[in-house]
Amino acid sequence: MNRIRLLWLNGLLLIPLAISSAVPESPTASLSAKGQKIIDYLVADWNGKFHSTTIPHAMENLGLPVDDGLRLEIIAHLRANPKLSRNLRFWGANNYLLTNNERRMAKLLLNAERDGRGLPSLKSAAKTLGIAEKDATAMLAFLAESGFLAADGDSGLGYSLAEDAAIWGGPLRHNYHTIHVAGGDKFDVW
Repeated sequence: MNRIRLLWLNGLLLIPLAISSAVPESPTASLSAKGQKIIDYLVADWNGKFHSTTIPHAMENLGLPVDDGLRLEIIAHLRANPKLSRNLRFWGANNYLLTNNERRMAKLLLNAERDGRGLPSLKSAAKTLGIAEKDATAMLAFLAESGFLAADGDSGLGYSLAEDAAIWGGPLRHNYHTIHVAGGDKFDVW
């Protein structure tokens, strides 16, 4: 049964608030055990001053391989639950998804489009980033699966930027600063 509570200030009704006596469904119900472990690690880490650690670095710090499927599971949870951390509300969930090399690829594509050059070819993008073409292909596929790119057969790259690509990475726009203190975990800062 729901009751309605009204918020009054100086005799004026401000905001109606619904209060439910039902127990809300757990926001972690759809997470795997590994996903929950990583979420717990991230939320605790983000409580550290200036910490803004990414999902891939959390996986690495926990001794887990970087797993694309697990990253997508976690990002879906973070997107749906921005109240888990102030970091999510301020920087946006997408800021925490990509590896540093994927961020470099995203910046390369955004800058090329911004500068009016159009998206580079796969070969050119791989050469610019100093990575193998097969690695660039895997990165592009993940960027598409995560919503940053859209398949585009007319593009020499095979993809075009998603409609919201310019804001997809949040205020940091795919910048990163990773710190690794000897004997400690890697963490990202903002």
